[in-house]
Amino acid sequence: MSSLAPAASGPLPEAHRRGLIGVAYAAMAVFGMVLLIMGSLLPRLRVSLHQAGNLGSLPLLGILIATVIIGPLLDTVGAKPILAAGLLLVAAPLAVLPSLASYGALAAAALVYGLGGGILNTATNALVSDLSALGRAEARERRAMALNLLGFFFNVGAILAPLLIAFADSPRGVAAILRGLAAVTIVVLAAVLALRFPPPAHPGSKPLDMLRVLANPLVCWIGVILFFESGSENAMFVWAGKLVQSALSVNPGRATAALVALTAAMGLGRLFALGWLRLLGHFKTLWLSCSTVAIGLALTAAGGTFALMLGGLAVTGLGFAAIYPTVLGIAGDRFPSDTGTVFGGIITVSLLGGTAGPWLASRLAPGHPRHVLWLPLVAAVGVAAFASLIAIRYRRQASA
Repeated sequence: MSSLAPAASGPLPEAHRRGLIGVAYAAMAVFGMVLLIMGSLLPRLRVSLHQAGNLGSLPLLGILIATVIIGPLLDTVGAKPILAAGLLLVAAPLAVLPSLASYGALAAAALVYGLGGGILNTATNALVSDLSALGRAEARERRAMALNLLGFFFNVGAILAPLLIAFADSPRGVAAILRGLAAVTIVVLAAVLALRFPPPAHPGSKPLDMLRVLANPLVCWIGVILFFESGSENAMFVWAGKLVQSALSVNPGRATAALVALTAAMGLGRLFALGWLRLLGHFKTLWLSCSTVAIGLALTAAGGTFALMLGGLAVTGLGFAAIYPTVLGIAGDRFPSDTGTVFGGIITVSLLGGTAGPWLASRLAPGHPRHVLWLPLVAAVGVAAFASLIAIRYRRQASA
């Protein structure tokens, strides 16, 4: 049974399907906005270093908790109530954040909007995966292309909110921005409530019964790929600026350009991936991406000038760009009737990898900061190897 079978009232018209995908893209941009918002606010908050560390971690904890729980619910309850709950859990904390003064209240708000963000991340990926292939030819490429475009909207949100807060010149300006973001989230929520969504894949099933699919070896292999990829991406997000600063002795302001180059290149790369996928398909796109990562890391390691190191990090970002969304596309293609459960499981594994990556990099850095680059290089080899295993399985099933 398809996870997006036509509703009892009839199949979704094409314009309606596109409207649902557009709402999912907007919800993913909301997730991008809230993911980095606490980091942007911390310099303005009167909290201790220990409290600042907790406030930075609580949204990530909320995202992890929501991701663990939400997958099976998407397949048994459906995307509409799940998305609505996620948007509400984001909008409410954003609206009240400007009026919160105590550490406890700030911590509670950070955890709540993290929960909402985790819901949005899993639900939008699962929804777009299914909708992009609904009644369409070339479903495999369409899924991966739509998920790469979804990733682009995440990057837009992740860049936009910190930029707006950075240019705010007063607490009143920050408050206006936060409440404006809450209002945008409410607009997306209204669109979700107004639209008809396809029914869940397994209405009436027990969520715990849905977890059996996670024992499939292919799900495990996909999870390993996302563990590698998320770990290497987060390691580079944390260490890119420090790497450039240590290698070239530049000031912190210039070193921040390294993170900007990496992040902006990832966003652009997800747009470029729309063409790569059409020309090359899933697996060749993944192998090209891993090769591009290796080239970018080599340029970064060899860079003796600021421009060359930034160029190397930008090439690395281009390589990273298509891997995560394309692997999700493969998962959606292989498990179309269990998308929510499978996406919830593999995104949870990716979050664990994202947590482990910076920690592992910190163990490599004491020898020399450039030793950090070994981690994404090994991860790229791992991604290519497990992608090859999945490709071999694809071919065997096709020839059987």
